[in-house]
Amino acid sequence: MKSMKLLSKSYAVLCILLAVWLGAQFVQHTPIQTQLTALLPQHNTSDPVWLAADQAQEKQLNQQIIVLVGADNPDKAFESAAQVAQRWQQSGLFAAVDSQIEPDVAALRQSLTSLGAATLPAEQVHQLYENPQQYFTERAEAAANPFSGSLLSLEDDWLGFSRFVLQKQSSSQLLWHNEHAMLYTERDGKTWVWLRARLPNTTPNIALLNLLHKSKTQAQAEHYQILATGGALFAAHAKQNAERESSLMSAVGLSLTFALLLAVFRSWRVLAVGLPLAVGVLVGLVATVAVFGEIHTLTLVVGTSLVGVLVDFPLHWLAPSLFRQPENAWHGAESMRRVLPSFVISLAITVLGYALLWFTPLPVLRQTAVFSAAALLGAVAATVCFLPPLFARYQAKTWQISWANLSNHNVVRQWRLLAAILAIFLCIGASKSQWQDDIRQWANLPPDLLADAQHIAQISGMGASKTILLRADSADKLLKLNQQVEQKLHQHGFTQTQSLHQWLLPSDEQMALKNQLAKLARQPEQFAPLVDLGVPPETVQAALNQAASAPVVALADSLAAPQAEGFRDLYLGEISGQFASVLRVGGDDVAAVALPDGAMWLDKRAHLNQQFSETRFQAAWLKILSFALAWVMLWWRFGWRRGSLMLAVAVAAVLGTIGALGWLGVAVGLFAMFGLLLAAAIGVDYAVYTLTAPESKTARLAGITLAAATTSISFILLMFSTTPAVASFGLSVAIGVGLSWLGAVGLLCGQTDKP
Repeated sequence: MKSMKLLSKSYAVLCILLAVWLGAQFVQHTPIQTQLTALLPQHNTSDPVWLAADQAQEKQLNQQIIVLVGADNPDKAFESAAQVAQRWQQSGLFAAVDSQIEPDVAALRQSLTSLGAATLPAEQVHQLYENPQQYFTERAEAAANPFSGSLLSLEDDWLGFSRFVLQKQSSSQLLWHNEHAMLYTERDGKTWVWLRARLPNTTPNIALLNLLHKSKTQAQAEHYQILATGGALFAAHAKQNAERESSLMSAVGLSLTFALLLAVFRSWRVLAVGLPLAVGVLVGLVATVAVFGEIHTLTLVVGTSLVGVLVDFPLHWLAPSLFRQPENAWHGAESMRRVLPSFVISLAITVLGYALLWFTPLPVLRQTAVFSAAALLGAVAATVCFLPPLFARYQAKTWQISWANLSNHNVVRQWRLLAAILAIFLCIGASKSQWQDDIRQWANLPPDLLADAQHIAQISGMGASKTILLRADSADKLLKLNQQVEQKLHQHGFTQTQSLHQWLLPSDEQMALKNQLAKLARQPEQFAPLVDLGVPPETVQAALNQAASAPVVALADSLAAPQAEGFRDLYLGEISGQFASVLRVGGDDVAAVALPDGAMWLDKRAHLNQQFSETRFQAAWLKILSFALAWVMLWWRFGWRRGSLMLAVAVAAVLGTIGALGWLGVAVGLFAMFGLLLAAAIGVDYAVYTLTAPESKTARLAGITLAAATTSISFILLMFSTTPAVASFGLSVAIGVGLSWLGAVGLLCGQTDKP
């Protein structure tokens, strides 16, 4: 007794120290992670080029927000866009809000001169080879047109190469307004002005949603329209949603659980079973933060489901008090000694199942495994140390209920018939099951943000786009590969492309074009249209010879020009001896196009889904291993026959859940698989308690029924989560708990009652 008191006091001191340590962590920094990318599996690829491309995409997606301000009247659109840009900049949420483009005219002119013929479009290059006179005719017409708008005068650009550089900065849908110095697009009778808000980091910030909501409200009042898209907005919504769901589900779950316990036990003292729950959550948080340095909000959402699981052990201990006869009073310490062996076996098997998840590559599973295993250990320790003293003088209000007729032969036969029918039904459902994963199930994508993103894609003219990663041994070969891939896409009808080939000619093509220009310098009849305009022939010859002798423009140098803004982020540079770039293409089913060597689809979603499938497959094998280890433990402790019977309940619950999901049309994804693992652990717990607890049949049935009811509350709540992955997790565990309860009741049928 003294040793037990000392152990209880020591554990209480430890809990206090853990609480102080956790509080200090929150004071120093908030260890709660909210970014979706933190949940994703670590890249198991050793390809540095792929990683660089992925990181570049992530940065572009998550550190900027594209905003469009539209109005029927152009002046209204530009005026409103300027006001929006000013308010967003003053909000303090952004590193910068780009609204106006004030070009350095001197720098632009210098770059136009240095680029020369290196950036000529394919059509004009073809003219200079096949029909140079036509090229110079068009040049003469442009020179005679006072509204041509070229930055270089005729004297600075006799050959007119600079005309085409400005056209390459963006698609034809994106225009630059000289007076307002803003980019805009005309679409559907409206003028849409483009803004770009750049964030200082990728940390999700709910304040972005508030700012956007206020801006849209004001826009509606002032009769203009705002559209916005960016990964930061979706991340902020995911953070807001996770925090709201975690708080709401925890509160509702606790309220319903304790309301049920009060209704059953009819004593306020039963609220003391919340102490192991609180200790379990504390220990789980401390363990997760200590191991990972943080805990994700999705882990907390899933962790709220442990509310019911953590009170299973206290309920197994306390439930027999409801059915004791007056002459055989219930004593907390004595009851704890009676059920402790069952606790230890169930706890060991459950923790083993979680521990094996540590070997999966998915951070959310590893975090949840650490949190859940530590929480269970902490809760059971609190149950053993704290609850018996708190219930030392507890006088339960007993229930005069008996299920002794469960041993009746007719009841047993009916139960077996029901089990057989249910098994056949679920086996048919298992044949209908679908096994697949989709990263889109990990987040609830709000319709309003999705609608904005789709509208912006339509206005930009690109629509939904995919990315191709290209690599080569040199910058020239990279440009040629861009050209090859672009031509292949065009052959298949996909003309909405953006590639480096559209910006710069490869070195050998530049050299060939320079030779052609030198050749044209010796053929005055070819540039006669310029001579007819009044340009001296020797002037044109000098310009052609100067262009022919100009140095070849390197890819990296060309992208430093101000006019290369629209192409700069396509080039990834030299990585581990390879030159890499990305090519963007719009269209449906474009991924069906076969790509040449050196090119591959950069499909992050498909890549992640493949990793999820591999993780799901790995988790399934780990669970099979845990079943084998659990059977060894049960065989060693209870013999092979009883051990196999206990494990059969868990296996049947898992298989039955797969069948139920098949009938419901719910895919067995990674989170549903995780739910199956937890359902299996619960099944073993119920079976061990049912067959080994030294209590009456009525008490054992009450114990597993209360445990199943409180556990189901938590997971049924998760079924209403707006995140599909979390909802499927809750559904799979809720079904598994129900089937585990049915299996445990089946074990009770036909057994001899205990005193």
